[in-house]
Amino acid sequence: MSWGCTDDARGSGALGRMRATAALVAVVSMVSLVSLVSLWCGAEASAAAPKPITAGTPFAGGPPSVAVDAAGDAIVAWANTKDLAGASNFVQYCVIPVGATACTHSGNLTPADAAQFIDGVQVLSDGGTIVILADVFGAAGDNAQSYEPEQEWQSTDGGATFTIVDGGLSVSSGIIDADTEPLSAVILPGTGVLGYGWDTAAGPPTFNAFPLAGPPQCSAGTGGCAAGFATLEPDTNPDVIGNGGGQYAAQQGALPGVMGIFDTDFTNGPLGCSNAQTVPFGTAYAYGSGPQSAANNYNISPGSPGSAWKVAAAQADCNVENPAVGGGPSGFGVLEVNDLTKTTVYHRFNAATLSFDTPMVTVAGDSELSPSVSQDGSGGVYATYLLGGPGGPVALSYSADGGKSWTGGTLDSNSGGGIGSLDSSVNAAGQGWVAWLDNGSVFAQSLKAADAVTPAVVGGGASSNGTTVTIDVGCASFPCTITITLTGHETVVIKAEVSRVAEKKAKHKTKTVKLGTARFTITSKGTKKLSVKLSGAGRRFLASKHGHVKISALISERIQRHTAVTTRTLRVAVKTKKKK
Repeated sequence: MSWGCTDDARGSGALGRMRATAALVAVVSMVSLVSLVSLWCGAEASAAAPKPITAGTPFAGGPPSVAVDAAGDAIVAWANTKDLAGASNFVQYCVIPVGATACTHSGNLTPADAAQFIDGVQVLSDGGTIVILADVFGAAGDNAQSYEPEQEWQSTDGGATFTIVDGGLSVSSGIIDADTEPLSAVILPGTGVLGYGWDTAAGPPTFNAFPLAGPPQCSAGTGGCAAGFATLEPDTNPDVIGNGGGQYAAQQGALPGVMGIFDTDFTNGPLGCSNAQTVPFGTAYAYGSGPQSAANNYNISPGSPGSAWKVAAAQADCNVENPAVGGGPSGFGVLEVNDLTKTTVYHRFNAATLSFDTPMVTVAGDSELSPSVSQDGSGGVYATYLLGGPGGPVALSYSADGGKSWTGGTLDSNSGGGIGSLDSSVNAAGQGWVAWLDNGSVFAQSLKAADAVTPAVVGGGASSNGTTVTIDVGCASFPCTITITLTGHETVVIKAEVSRVAEKKAKHKTKTVKLGTARFTITSKGTKKLSVKLSGAGRRFLASKHGHVKISALISERIQRHTAVTTRTLRVAVKTKKKK
């Protein structure tokens, strides 16, 4: 006998004719098998999101960074800034395979030349190489600045061991002055090239590209990089972006490129935003396209021959804040807070017009904090953030259509209210991880798109007129497809010819009656009254009951190509028409 799953998580099968004793056993077994198949079909979606795993307890640490390799393993790294017994900052890391409950590899990485402080840590997974980058300062040797600002470690054995690159000499720089701060690292389009972006107080954002293998020394002590770095805002701009914060992202594929997104706060000029309803917060962006090469170089400033950058810093949006940018097969997009509506929105970049002339799409009905955006190999977009700001739950939103529509769920309730500094990433297969800080510890949690599908809301009761059963059902995201399967239970009747041994074993068993099944599409908020037409067996079952009866409901909710399954025991008020 074969079994298969459909979108509404139902199985199919048949029973042959059997003797009474055999039939009784077969009915009971078949009911159990149907139940198991239904549960198995919905197992991915109905299972709760995995629990957070403690990656480390630095007691005082910088924001964690997380990357996901092709196998789905998480690589989490952060700066330990506790400075116990006067020790300098150092890097800690943890590798967690999918399904594990603890780090399989972990350790400490000490910056070269006794560098005392770490501003930020970044993790990248480039093919079979794991890269950890630490922005350091306070080196102590005679050539101290040769080891600043960016030190790198690499692992080619899945994180079991790490080796410092170039003995700790800086591999990247975008330094304008002492107040230049690191933003984020990316894997550039092409083969074996990394990039790092920066912002500077009272100055423009900068970007530097450098090779994965054998990067040249590129330090503050040598006056910057021999390869140079790109300055992403013209000197003529009256409103210099400064170091208000930002983020970079890169994408491969049909539309390879790099985008930087930056916070702004200007009332006039080319980046000026003003609105009587709110403060003049906004965003600016810079955009480059194509693989890194000598003729298409991300180290050359926009507007210069050979530059890969197509758009120098330009206005993206006004009346927004807390931006995060991500890229992939669906193109670049920015998650941010709309200050006018106090909602979380997603704004897709139009590569054809080199602008954000697409409509904003609402992702969540509240604001966000500490956002992160990434894409899988099919262009599915994943966003993690604290919903509602500090103290809010860790939320996951997912879009299967490039950001045009979204569904959302909760990964962690943040019951203690201490979670902050979120970072997340997914691999091409859609296996993701999110990491955060909470009261001196670093946590990591596995995620998939199905975790963003919130199970349907189902009322506690139902009613029946003898031919249909009506249930109150609502979805959190729209449109959603709801499949309802109703079952009832009744005592098995043992016939006289059944042996006493079989009767003794079966007398407490019940059989399951399939009362009816139906599929619906919900397109708007609020609970809807959904009526399921009863089968002949279902009508006979309810006709044999009087007043109220308990039944089981399996509600399969499909949103954004993923399914969540909810089971409920409902008390049905049977209201049959009286015969005249």
